[in-house]
Amino acid sequence: MENKCVLPSIESVTRRFEDPKAYCIFYMYFYTAAVGEVRWKECLSKEEGRIGNNTTEAFALLVLVNHYKAWLYEEKKVHQANLLTEYDCPPSYGKPSIVDKILDGLQINLEKEASPSVIYDKEDMNYKKLERKRVEWLEEFCKTEPCLETNDCVLKKASNQSDGNSNQEAETEVDLFDQKEQDKKRRKLTSGLRKYTGVAPEGERRTKGWSDKGMMAFEMWVGTILEDVNDKKYVAWEKAYRGVMKRIGKKRDIDEPLEPSKYKPNLGVVWEGL
Repeated sequence: MENKCVLPSIESVTRRFEDPKAYCIFYMYFYTAAVGEVRWKECLSKEEGRIGNNTTEAFALLVLVNHYKAWLYEEKKVHQANLLTEYDCPPSYGKPSIVDKILDGLQINLEKEASPSVIYDKEDMNYKKLERKRVEWLEEFCKTEPCLETNDCVLKKASNQSDGNSNQEAETEVDLFDQKEQDKKRRKLTSGLRKYTGVAPEGERRTKGWSDKGMMAFEMWVGTILEDVNDKKYVAWEKAYRGVMKRIGKKRDIDEPLEPSKYKPNLGVVWEGL
């Protein structure tokens, strides 16, 4: 329990270049999946050029924002007090952030003409400034309405419910019926926690597709990303991200054993021309 880390809020991720370390986590675990492993590796193998594309990045953000609170509810329901988040555990509580755990010993500086864009010296003035800036934002965020609302409507609700697994062996037919009703209520609750799908009053079809607000958010993110690309902000960001991935990749090469090479079939034997 001593090594518990704090999960980033969706608000941290959607700050994008205002919180580049959190956005780096989004790139590593969510945007990668949207782009696809093969294409992702191709993009990272190049020194320059866009990683993925504007539309895919915007869609990855849309999907994450849409499902985040539903996922958070389910995970809190299972892990209870073992799950810490930026909504209920500000930096002043002294618990390490999972963002800082994964990206330990670095800060990303995206200010214009900043050099270097990734700082590894913990004694560097800009390193300390960026670190302090993020801590101050998180402390203030914990006092805001979105944070308090998520804490009350998602985390506390999940904490007050058990997962229903402890007494399964002793359940009667009536208990099983009650369990089904509870599962139905849980699905309804998590459906309501999805921001852009499954909410009838917001204009989507009966097939539970994206709501009008979802489509507008998608267009907004595509436009914002395009504007940042045109303003050359992505040049600094993607340079920094590639640098971080190279450093992490080298560390993994040291920490992890090499995988055995895959067998390459003799195509001259197995291939028959038509």
